[in-house]
Amino acid sequence: MAKQRIYVDSLTKKLRFVRFAWYLVYTLFYCWTPRILFWKWRVLILRLFGAKIGSGCKIDPSCFIWAPWNLEIGDLTCIANKVELYSVDKIKIGSNVTVSQRSFICTASHDITLLSKPLTHAPIEIADHAWVCAESFLAPGVKVGEGAVIGARSAVFKDVEAWSVVGGNPAKFIKKRILRDGN
Repeated sequence: MAKQRIYVDSLTKKLRFVRFAWYLVYTLFYCWTPRILFWKWRVLILRLFGAKIGSGCKIDPSCFIWAPWNLEIGDLTCIANKVELYSVDKIKIGSNVTVSQRSFICTASHDITLLSKPLTHAPIEIADHAWVCAESFLAPGVKVGEGAVIGARSAVFKDVEAWSVVGGNPAKFIKKRILRDGN
């Protein structure tokens, strides 16, 4: 797991303004758009706020992204309905990835060893061909390997090896993912 950094200062005035602008645009021009017809429109809005998004991505209008400027997504990736990308730190999602309904990708937490409980954060990476199944939680600093599958309602606190299937709370190794010939 990547080393977490302490978010020492509260949000700067510039960041507060940009976040306010993002919430305003999200509310007025993003979250109400029709699910099927406006894929490209939502990607355009996210790119205007600094997100790096590849071609052919489908991001649901109910998906909430805390800071689009901390988001990078490869080609042909799908982010399903009510997914929350809490991108206090960088979130990098590869190509041909699916993040299923109501999953929570969380790059920040609090340091409970201090009474002031300061905010800590670390980036999250999800490699190509991975699948984060419905209602899963990924903790700060986690790396999900290529082709890995995170079972539904799993809580992932440690890195997940490539081409493996994990599940549970906390997520544990279930089996290797072996692809068959054919479709």
